[in-house]
Amino acid sequence: MYHPTTRLLTILELLQARGEMTGRELAQILEVEPRSVRRYVMMLRDMGIPIDAERGKYGGYALRPGFRLPPLMFNADEITAVVMGLTLARDFSPTPIPALESASAKIERVLPAELRPRVEALRGALALSDVRPGAPLMPDARMNLITQAIHAGRCLDLTYTASSGDESRRTVAPYGLVLHGRTWYMPAYCHMRGDKRVFRVDRIRAVSLTEQPFERPAAFDAAAFVVNGLAHMPGTHCFEVVLHAPLSTVREYVAPDLAILEAHTDGTRMCCYTDDPHWLARYLARLEMPFTVLETEQLRAALRVLAGDILDNANR
Repeated sequence: MYHPTTRLLTILELLQARGEMTGRELAQILEVEPRSVRRYVMMLRDMGIPIDAERGKYGGYALRPGFRLPPLMFNADEITAVVMGLTLARDFSPTPIPALESASAKIERVLPAELRPRVEALRGALALSDVRPGAPLMPDARMNLITQAIHAGRCLDLTYTASSGDESRRTVAPYGLVLHGRTWYMPAYCHMRGDKRVFRVDRIRAVSLTEQPFERPAAFDAAAFVVNGLAHMPGTHCFEVVLHAPLSTVREYVAPDLAILEAHTDGTRMCCYTDDPHWLARYLARLEMPFTVLETEQLRAALRVLAGDILDNANR
């Protein structure tokens, strides 16, 4: 019933509202064992929350006298920016940063009630994949409506313009919002096509919330679906490269949502979907691994341009 972060915030809420509570009382409310309550209290202490504990049969927990979390005066756009920033920092970090989790928990704890649904919807819908400089990080009105639909489990009516320029009206069940590269995508079930599809958010001309409910498939990976779905989008190409290094080594440097990796007789086969071969050429150069291009000629041409630019800089 409860998410671990929700349990932490619930303990804070209860201690601020009621003063002292026993471990057994907290365990009953959180639907966990008393030893789990002790673990959550230790996590809160690690975040800097001063919780005093009194041992014994009738002992309990209480916030240190005088401690009070102040209210945060965020408007909707500001809290969206904060959540986006924390999500980016978490995804870009190669190792977990405890301060990010503690900051997220503290912010959520003191959010005004009217902003909580906005944050829950955004965090539940958002996925980042190989975000590049210049990407539009702030969600617009369309994406805010999409996150609300995902959170509420309700379908959307939208007017969509395909890459060919053809416009259509569709009813879709949105499964997520993914920022891949510099573009926002929405994986969704399309009732017109009777199958799952990937939609570019910037091609959605109009969108409205319906009363039609839906359930997102269990364990659906929005980022992975978008990366794989890009292979079928017009203007997107599949570039294949053999990196001459073991699969285990390549996985340490290439994110799983950037490319499909599999073992190859000469090392690791890397299949990457993008509409920008020049970006992929620069990415391969940064890997500092020997490689052989299998597909395509556009990638080979981009590598030649990059090599020429580097040589010109070296000779200048």
